[in-house]
Amino acid sequence: MKYNVIALRRADAHVRHITRWIAERSLQGAESWLDAYEHLLERLAEHAESLPAALEVPDCTIPLKQVLFRTRHGRAHRAVFTIVADEVRILRVRGPGQPSLQDDELW
Repeated sequence: MKYNVIALRRADAHVRHITRWIAERSLQGAESWLDAYEHLLERLAEHAESLPAALEVPDCTIPLKQVLFRTRHGRAHRAVFTIVADEVRILRVRGPGQPSLQDDELW
C-alpha cells in the first residue's frame, strides 16, 4: 500500500530547527540531512507498516511507530509517526539524546 505522508506542524518545526542548527556548522551537512529526510519520506510512503513500534508505545494512548535515519556521516535522528487509514502522520522528529515523548507532546 502506498501512503500519503504528512508531517504535522510540530514535526515540520523540528525539521526546520535541526536544519538551521546543522547549517550554522555546515551548509553541506544541512543539505545532506535534508536529503536523508526526503529519502525517509519516500521510505515511509512505501513501507511504513513494516517499521517498529516507537519507544513510547507502553506509555501512549495511540499506536506509534518510529524510524531512524541519518546522513552518511551524521548522527541518527528518529521520526515518530502514526498510521491513520492511508496516511502516515509524522508527529515529531527527534535528535540524538532527546528523551522519549510524553502523551501531551504528540499533537
